[in-house]
Amino acid sequence: MNEQYEGFQDPTELTRWTRGFLYASLALPLFSIWVEVSDFRGSDLWGYGSEGPTMGFAASVILMALSRIGLTLITAILVLTWVQRANHNARSLGAVDMKYTPGWAVGWYFVPIAWFWKPYQAMKEIWRASANPADWRGETVSPLLHWWWILWIAPFWGLSLVDWTVGRTLDEAGAETLEAATGLVGNILNIPLIFVLLAIIGRVHSMQMKHARRQAAAT
Repeated sequence: MNEQYEGFQDPTELTRWTRGFLYASLALPLFSIWVEVSDFRGSDLWGYGSEGPTMGFAASVILMALSRIGLTLITAILVLTWVQRANHNARSLGAVDMKYTPGWAVGWYFVPIAWFWKPYQAMKEIWRASANPADWRGETVSPLLHWWWILWIAPFWGLSLVDWTVGRTLDEAGAETLEAATGLVGNILNIPLIFVLLAIIGRVHSMQMKHARRQAAAT
């Protein structure tokens, strides 16, 4: 596409908020790992003993669940907004004939089957166009992007497939143990996933701001 997106939008504030919520979201897998390890060890994590959960415990569980949903939702919105802004800014810095528009750089995350590779390709395009807007096709892509996509696909889809296929052959106790084990592995993998995404966002932001300052100084 030759469409030009005029008007570079300073992504500094958006990047700061996105990275901040990503750091905050590290609490989710860390807390889940703690809970799952305690369950494996048979610990009475919540301390309600043989009498069963209390009203206070139930309220705490609901509050934690709502907090988890809220933090996950806000973080996802910020990340997708950042992707849209990064694509827009790459175009406004001079990158032409980019295949993925700002809208579709986000939209492909919600298209079944295509979500296995299209978002990754869109992010690679953003990286290249941010590194060298004038001649982005010849730019190499950081291994960070490969690791980001592997760490996203493996726990989200691979472990779900294991649960669905292997779990069907087990009894109820075995299926619950398998689900807990895959959940633990998924939470462990989410930690490097967040750090890799933080690195990608920081690097793309740095590259785009460098080109924006250079172009502003030249005018």
